[in-house]
Amino acid sequence: MRIISGEFKSRIIKDPKGKRTHPMSEKIRGALFNSLGNIRDKTLLDAFAGTGSVAIEALSRGAKDVHAVEINPDSFETLKDNRNLVTDESRLQIHRANVRTWLKNYDSKFDIVIADPPYDAVSMKALETVSEYVKDGGMLVVSLPVAENISFNNFKKLDDKVYGNAKLVFYKKLN
Repeated sequence: MRIISGEFKSRIIKDPKGKRTHPMSEKIRGALFNSLGNIRDKTLLDAFAGTGSVAIEALSRGAKDVHAVEINPDSFETLKDNRNLVTDESRLQIHRANVRTWLKNYDSKFDIVIADPPYDAVSMKALETVSEYVKDGGMLVVSLPVAENISFNNFKKLDDKVYGNAKLVFYKKLN
């Protein structure tokens, strides 16, 4: 798996061992960031970080104050290794925690929240919690199985894009 664009372009990062995670493919990551446009100096949360490929891609494209949260111990070790391949904790903060618990102790909101939860355990409560940490006018992007449809209070659905058995759904938080 490689970083597509920006400062870390073409750097190879590690895939996790096992089948628990489904790392976002380069094609889908490219489409995600093309849809988001310029993210320079935006704050970003990768809520179910897995390998960290989304957080690292965001950092590579100029996002600032990037946080990646992952609870699975094996995935977190891969995330830590991948972060260390490209940068350090001053630029990409990683947290081994349940995202809902971690957010309850976090006192800011993000310009962009990307949620790519494990497909076998899509928790609406977790997705509702992460949606609360999007700034007014900010973006929430959720990766879901194609058959899943969800909505959030105080958000306008902008678009959804299907890629094989996955889809990205883009929401904008209303002011």
